[in-house]
Amino acid sequence: MTDETMQTPSQDFLSVANRLLSLSLTQHASRDFLHETLSEAVRLTGGQRAFLARVVQETGELAVVETAGDGWTGEVRRIRLQPHNETHRGITGYVAITGAPYLCPDVRDDPHYVMFFADVRSEVAVPFFDAEGRVGGVLHVDSETPDHFCSEHLAWLTTLANGIAAGLAFEEYRTRERLLVQIGRDLAATSETEPLARRVVEVAAEALRCEGCSLFLLDETRETLVLSATRGYLLTEVGTASYAMGEGLTGTVGLTGQPIRLDDPRDDPRWKGRYPEFSPDERSAFLAVPIVGRERILGVLRVSRPRATPAWFRARFTESDERVLLTIAGQVGIAVDNVRNFNRVLRSERMAAWGELSAKSAHMIGNRTFAIKGDLNELKYLLSQCRDPQALAQKDMNLEVAALAESIERGVYRLEEILSEFRDFVMATQLTLRPTDIAALVQATVSETFPKRGPVQLVTDYAPDLPLLNCDGEKLKRAFSELIENAVSFMPDGGTLTVRVLSVAAGEGPASVRLAPSRAYIQVVFADTGPGVQESLKDKIFTPFFSSRVKGMGLGLSIVKGIVDAHHGKIREAGEPNEGAEFLIFLPVENQQ
Repeated sequence: MTDETMQTPSQDFLSVANRLLSLSLTQHASRDFLHETLSEAVRLTGGQRAFLARVVQETGELAVVETAGDGWTGEVRRIRLQPHNETHRGITGYVAITGAPYLCPDVRDDPHYVMFFADVRSEVAVPFFDAEGRVGGVLHVDSETPDHFCSEHLAWLTTLANGIAAGLAFEEYRTRERLLVQIGRDLAATSETEPLARRVVEVAAEALRCEGCSLFLLDETRETLVLSATRGYLLTEVGTASYAMGEGLTGTVGLTGQPIRLDDPRDDPRWKGRYPEFSPDERSAFLAVPIVGRERILGVLRVSRPRATPAWFRARFTESDERVLLTIAGQVGIAVDNVRNFNRVLRSERMAAWGELSAKSAHMIGNRTFAIKGDLNELKYLLSQCRDPQALAQKDMNLEVAALAESIERGVYRLEEILSEFRDFVMATQLTLRPTDIAALVQATVSETFPKRGPVQLVTDYAPDLPLLNCDGEKLKRAFSELIENAVSFMPDGGTLTVRVLSVAAGEGPASVRLAPSRAYIQVVFADTGPGVQESLKDKIFTPFFSSRVKGMGLGLSIVKGIVDAHHGKIREAGEPNEGAEFLIFLPVENQQ
């Protein structure tokens, strides 16, 4: 005989329990671990079949998550607990309600039993609990023999259920840890408030296993908390729903900076019920925490769960839930501060440039206006000297008038160019965002801008199946056109312009560009074989009024950079001097998970 076959039932159980406990620490709540635990429960007790029913925290319903033994199919699993969820009947439902183990010697005499398998004669069911002491589910074993189970079986199953509870707790801990790390990386890579808010709502709802989640951000001009992202009932209210600071539960959190956690917010006198995640008549648990920035409260993040259909289940939030939500809100506060600081810096830089631009534009416009006035005065003088209208047909007079008219026309065109550049510079950061196929946009820009005939050759390479980019297509066309025209102008005797559009996976961009490591980008490249950019000029070419071309005010590349910056992208010139210029544009792709 082997040592295993010589073991007593108690020794056999201790050996199994030790092995399963070790598995719970490594496999957590994996399907294999749960199935092996149920299989051992059947073997150790001599039962016929077993199942594990878990309480769904969002609804309070019991759901079969794993089975062992005879007679189980997908359909059987699905409907096994419907009677318990609907009427609170059945032994499994009774154990979930009371939180106490239950041993049924003969199901035919049991007041709680609901028949499902016709061959069942006795049952045993034990609860397991979560870290907050709530019933997390039920381990259930049945037998076709009456009075089959004993108190020792009950003790064994209780131990196995505790191992399952440990595995589920570790699994939930790991899930929350993964989500917190993920949201931290996402927020660090986010430079726009809108996708930031949507991502936070998704992660918070998943981490806390709740149906309702809303994020309100502070509008500093009105001192109100405005709904920035949500799930479900309030989707149509995004951007309009708001609370004054101190108004309702949400406004109170925003004003005091203290979390509020309630089993039913309607019992609280501060509850307004203006913008609930569910129907205002539906009872639900509520948790709201402040989003704290470096200097002040920046918003409120709140979650809610509807009152579950089973009356016994309390869909409340726990202290652990509150700590998780506070952690997420803390990360949001840092991210919102960073986004707003970026926008402030961008605006201040543009304002400083606008001041310089206004002064230079006024000077250039004044010079051009003075020249036009001179031409007009000369034209007026010529006309006053000519008493006879027929004299206008004289050759010398006609040529002088034509020359003056041409000069005036050139002056007016130059004024239009100055005003156009001024307008483009001012409007560069004012975007109208729409989902856009960047490859198609670049292709259309090249088709419209690149000379159809000329000494410069064109090479294109557009990667297929690129994700849509939320951007201002017209502004980007303006930037791309400027780069194409620049490249062509620096190759008057011919050369090659290469245009590429490709995808850059998270963490794979060039180190010199310092892209966000957890974010994917679309890269647009304009490379030419012209003289390139000298090393000493690389830091100057994007500054306003710097130009190596006679034409224009030197705002072209500054406008390009402004447009790219407004899209929270990056632009670099990476060519080798005397070998050609190479402009690299990186546009961030919104995380879609």
